[in-house]
Amino acid sequence: MIISAEHIEQPYDGEYFEKIYDINSVWNSRDWIWIKFIDESGEWCGEFRGSYKGVSISQKLGIVVVLTSDHMYVLDIDSAELIEYLSQPAYVGITASPLGDIFVTSGYNFAMFTTKKINDIKRIEIPVSPDSLEFIEWKEDILKMSCYKLLEWDEVELFFDCKSMQWIN
Repeated sequence: MIISAEHIEQPYDGEYFEKIYDINSVWNSRDWIWIKFIDESGEWCGEFRGSYKGVSISQKLGIVVVLTSDHMYVLDIDSAELIEYLSQPAYVGITASPLGDIFVTSGYNFAMFTTKKINDIKRIEIPVSPDSLEFIEWKEDILKMSCYKLLEWDEVELFFDCKSMQWIN
């Protein structure tokens, strides 16, 4: 079972066992990223097409999600096999809550994985019309985000309680 995942620079040849997760698409960029995984057998590296956007693990859902500019990859946490992918994802940010929920943003919306399937991602209503929504940090079960109000350009901080699934004023 994968217990840790972190973005690293390209490793030296032979430094890690490497597994390539390549999706055949005419829209693929020339960029590649490397994610170092730790599981019960040790450290190994996954190679993914696109520029790095984020990686999150959910033991609750049994998945690891790697987000790049080219694809969103959903891996099984136990086998490290690709479950599914989304090409040319609109998402620009990803984070995992302390409770094991995975949240994503396109900069204009906020959503969460409800199952292992990308099609089951559930959009969460936001109390403002956001532009450039970014995940800032977790403080216990509270996710702090920053954005601009669309067409007003006032910078706003938002706080979402992932335990109650409610916005905090």
